[in-house]
Amino acid sequence: MENKEKTPVYKRVLAWIGIIVLVGMYVVLLFEALTGSPDTYNVFITCVAATIAVPIVLWLLIWSIGALTGRHTVASLDSLPSHKKHDKYGNVVPEGEIDTVVFDIGNVLVDFSWEQFLLDKGYDPKMVERMSKATVFSKDWVEIDRGIISHEELLERFVANDPEIGDEIKKSFADVEGIVTKRDHAIPWIKALKAAGYQVLYLSNFSDKALNGNLEAMSFLKETDGGILSYKDHVVKPGKEIYKLLEERFNLTPEKTVFIDDTPVNIEAAIALGWKGIVYKDYDQVIRDLHDLGVRY
Repeated sequence: MENKEKTPVYKRVLAWIGIIVLVGMYVVLLFEALTGSPDTYNVFITCVAATIAVPIVLWLLIWSIGALTGRHTVASLDSLPSHKKHDKYGNVVPEGEIDTVVFDIGNVLVDFSWEQFLLDKGYDPKMVERMSKATVFSKDWVEIDRGIISHEELLERFVANDPEIGDEIKKSFADVEGIVTKRDHAIPWIKALKAAGYQVLYLSNFSDKALNGNLEAMSFLKETDGGILSYKDHVVKPGKEIYKLLEERFNLTPEKTVFIDDTPVNIEAAIALGWKGIVYKDYDQVIRDLHDLGVRY
């Protein structure tokens, strides 16, 4: 369908200013030439300079407006596919029905590397398995993601799950730096989706300790349009409250939203609310599934 959006007012105003300035100067040049004025040469040089300078100044003004508003303009430095449809501000309009892509974080945009985290502390695989049952695989792990208990309280619960290895548990989980590791494709993936016009959000069960202890791995967060980390709002997946909160906060249309998560029950909860859902198995598989949903980037 042809895009018949009008050119933004500021662009039309700037264009008319440029036209008036240039036409005005050439009218003056014509007058000077016809009257035989000795200033004709100087006016001619000024007109030539203005012909070069005015478009440059207008380009800089449009670029500045785009930089301040975050909108794509004809002066933007990033590439913009000419075959894409754009809104009246020059922003790309996503193809297909989907306009928002929501990511889980752990094992989707980062690796939740709890096993390697414990192996690196010198424990053998048998001890790692035992410790994981008392910690990351316990029901208490969800409570720290919910943000309703302190890290100290969490450690006490872990110890209570297996008192014989309480000292090892406390020592290992006092600092969780390294339990989350980055995936190199995360930021390029987010940027590509945003460049194609999609709103990119995150929705994850996550604790403040895991976030603040792994800031480098979580650096992709600033590239997104926002989202929800469970500990901040005290709601967790797969409870419908966290999904509804994201809908309200970002004015989502369920049928135009696709959620990517590595846990099937979380995807089932999203689908029950009318969202599209993809269970993450590997990066290439998700790319194919997004393509099947009409997500192009």
